Amino acid sequence: MAARTIAATDTLETFRTQFNALSSQDFGDIANLSGTISATSVIGAVNELESQIAGSLAINITDGSNTQTVGNAQTITFAGTTNQITAVVSATDTLTIGLASNISVSGTSHTFGTIQISGNTISSSNSDTVTLADNMSVSGSVVAGSTTINPTAANTNIVNSTGFVKFGSNISLNAGFNLSFEGATDNSFETTLTVADPTADRTITFPDASGTAILTGGSRQVSGSLIALNTVAEENMANDAIGQDELKSVVNLQIINSSGTVVKTLFGAGT
Repeated sequence: MAARTIAATDTLETFRTQFNALSSQDFGDIANLSGTISATSVIGAVNELESQIAGSLAINITDGSNTQTVGNAQTITFAGTTNQITAVVSATDTLTIGLASNISVSGTSHTFGTIQISGNTISSSNSDTVTLADNMSVSGSVVAGSTTINPTAANTNIVNSTGFVKFGSNISLNAGFNLSFEGATDNSFETTLTVADPTADRTITFPDASGTAILTGGSRQVSGSLIALNTVAEENMANDAIGQDELKSVVNLQIINSSGTVVKTLFGAGT
């Protein structure tokens, strides 16, 4: 747009000449004026243009339910939620959204892929097994069906509330470990079952019978019912081990000296 200057000392002719020199290039062809402009003055058109420009600078932000309009010279605030997400604004024109170090998620049910957490229960939506790829350490009891493993007892306690605790495989104790029985009273005394260090595979078979085990450290434990008939040999008996008390019926022969005193008595089995 060409500049036109009229000095205070210029004549009316100068003003006429300058005004007539204005062309369509100075203000533009009026035929190209948009029909959407309703202003009837230059100032009105400028105001109308400013309102259009200001309106185009506004944006709407929404979370799907709530909508806010942010206009020119207004500020959008990105606020994180405590223990959930963090929002950091940095140069240049960068917004970084991250997760807090310790995340607290509200609600009682959450789904992560096929893993579901509902209250205190973890389950899988596509399997009846949830697999942990690493070792598991628990400070409280572990309950599997009716079986409870309680590591907080004086010694780790395994209890089945409906019956026996059954092992589906052979049990092998590592070297140096024994099998101990507490007995009827939980105290500081136990009966320990141990074995001498084997030099070959050994097998001890318990008979199909009820009774009390006989130990070498016991006294008067063997009864006649434990001895098979016709099995006691001479080498199993000590010298002078058979007396009148061991014979079913007894007859005796006495040797008497001349004064009538018994000097020897011989015992024999009766009929």
